[in-house]
Amino acid sequence: MFRGIEDVDWASLEHAYTESATDVPDLLRGLASDDPVRREIALDGMYGAVLHQGTVYDSTVACVPFLFELAANRAVAGRGAVVGLLHSIADPFADEDPGDPEDAEHWTAFDEELHEDWERHFFVARDLIRARAGEFLDLLGDPDPGVRATAPAALARLHPDPVRAFSALRERLPAESDPSAARSLVGAVATAAVREPSQLQGAAAELLRSVVSGTRDPELRMTALAHLARCAPGELPQDTARMALDVMRISQAAAEADQPAEVPAPRTDTMISYLRELKEQHRRALTVDEADELLEELHTELDDRIDIRVPLLVGMLDSPDRNRRSHAVTTAGKLLTGWRVPEEEPVMALARLLGDEELSLHKSVLSELRHLGPAARCASEEIVAYIQSWDDRPLEEDTPFRHMALGMAYEVLTLQGDTRIVPALGHLLTVVAIPEELVRWIEALGPETAAPLAPVLHDRLAELGHDSQHEAADRLATALGLLRHTPSLPLLIRLLDHAEHGRRRAAVLGAFSRFGPAAAEALPTVRRLWEDRTVRDEDGVLAARALWALTGDTGAVLPVVRENLRSDRWLSRQQALQLAGELGRSGAALAPDLRALIAAGHTVVPAAVALWRVTGEAQDALPVLLEQWRTTPTRRPDMAACLAGMGPAAAPALPLIRAELSSPRRHSNDRPRRGNIRYDVASDEALLADCRRILAACGGQPSGDGGGPGRCGPV
Repeated sequence: MFRGIEDVDWASLEHAYTESATDVPDLLRGLASDDPVRREIALDGMYGAVLHQGTVYDSTVACVPFLFELAANRAVAGRGAVVGLLHSIADPFADEDPGDPEDAEHWTAFDEELHEDWERHFFVARDLIRARAGEFLDLLGDPDPGVRATAPAALARLHPDPVRAFSALRERLPAESDPSAARSLVGAVATAAVREPSQLQGAAAELLRSVVSGTRDPELRMTALAHLARCAPGELPQDTARMALDVMRISQAAAEADQPAEVPAPRTDTMISYLRELKEQHRRALTVDEADELLEELHTELDDRIDIRVPLLVGMLDSPDRNRRSHAVTTAGKLLTGWRVPEEEPVMALARLLGDEELSLHKSVLSELRHLGPAARCASEEIVAYIQSWDDRPLEEDTPFRHMALGMAYEVLTLQGDTRIVPALGHLLTVVAIPEELVRWIEALGPETAAPLAPVLHDRLAELGHDSQHEAADRLATALGLLRHTPSLPLLIRLLDHAEHGRRRAAVLGAFSRFGPAAAEALPTVRRLWEDRTVRDEDGVLAARALWALTGDTGAVLPVVRENLRSDRWLSRQQALQLAGELGRSGAALAPDLRALIAAGHTVVPAAVALWRVTGEAQDALPVLLEQWRTTPTRRPDMAACLAGMGPAAAPALPLIRAELSSPRRHSNDRPRRGNIRYDVASDEALLADCRRILAACGGQPSGDGGGPGRCGPV
């Protein structure tokens, strides 16, 4: 074994820790050891040194032939880990969609202009492994089930001919008796189909449907469902949700029965051992068995199939098992913030968990409802009842109010814009530290609803004093500006007079801008800042905005706006664009500068919005907005607000508006993503409301509504 290993000049190669890879041969020999502890230490060393956080080195390239030799030698134990290592070296996106065009374009071949020089080693190693990927075909029927469990994924991702790989995987599947290997085969079948959909999608769908209907193994059925959703979502059975929930019940019954103990893996002082134990501790802490993980995987692969995901989620949230309900809360958060679910039931099922006895579960639920904000208004009665239930219960000790369950419930109701929370907030804001989210709360409630809070906020700012450096003073100043509380003007003026940093000046100047002419008594202070060159260099646009809001003197501020529109600083340009839009027709002289920004590709959407506002002519901005709607989905709320202001002139945008209203995804969820991601629901709700305004103004009718705010709290 390892013939020629001594002929490699390991001393001239490097890895993550040293510029000499002389220790790598011992690591390779460790992988061939009969001692499982030594094998694990060697494997940990390989991942740490020659594949450190996914980075490939010249020593990694030198290892490839010896790793293939290990994988093929049936006398070696633990070869599944070696196959997995080869897969990891050659495939930096092993956990991603193999059909992702961005990844495929970036990693097609080494290009000196596109890639860093150090990436060359990856391309060499990857091409070496791909050239030998046919050897994984021989491992599909290996006597070692660990090898059979890792080889399919490597084959499906790395073999140059996905059709050939698919054929071998399909042939092997009926003969596979090991559950883990069978699930791996099912996943690999889907991967090959995603790589070559035109030739394989139909055959893969037929095969996966046969597994779903023909297997007695509930976990294999769930795996097949998840991968069918991944490669051919249109081929899913109508009763997919029911089948998945049946698996959940079967797994629960199995968990309650006596199960044979598993043979423990060796405990070693390695990262691999640590991560394995950490995962097991996590699983034990939540009692999340493999069925729960498969349910989560199914949700991920179902993607836009809301018709299946909603009943599946509700069934998970209503499970008789508390641990399973807890696990479903995270799934609910990801679904409800990323997709426009038209039914109230998932939100109500989530809110019903507040009736559980477990406080930690309450907090998990409230955290997700907090993310949902106005999209969870249908659950407001449940939140009110929950708050009232604390009247006779002791509060959590040594916990900041916002992190208490009661405090979280306050915030949920506030972000829903519910007027009933205002009196309680008035009391709360007299006794707790000013929350970081204060401005967001005021914006959610709206200035009229939140007006009773203004005297409380004024008193808190007065307590801090005009020379306070505390960030709470900035939040209070901004909030009082939103509320236009004129009795606070003298206090804000003193605050600005003593401001020693830009953050404080920005907060108070922003407040005066919102007051408008009602803040006339602040004009001398604002004008003094306006005339101070030192301050103008730092906060010139903010001072100009306040001056214009107080006086309406457009001529005085136009030069500063124009200067900052041409600035290389992104923030200065953004501030200038905001003010340009607020100037409206009085800022028409800025139109050439805005057109220049658009032509240069700088801050295109804000520039187009400002251009329409200063000219009032849709033909200038509309083509830009239509193009950017497709390419910059995260800016759609701003664009929709602009289009709504255009009235009937926005009619050319109707196809895009109808498509938006028909989309099951929230606008910021613009491409498939893995992980525990939450999206901005409030801005998406505002986007959909503006889309409906555009339709109404243009006399259009929606072709179908993919959900949105009209179901669980209309905007």
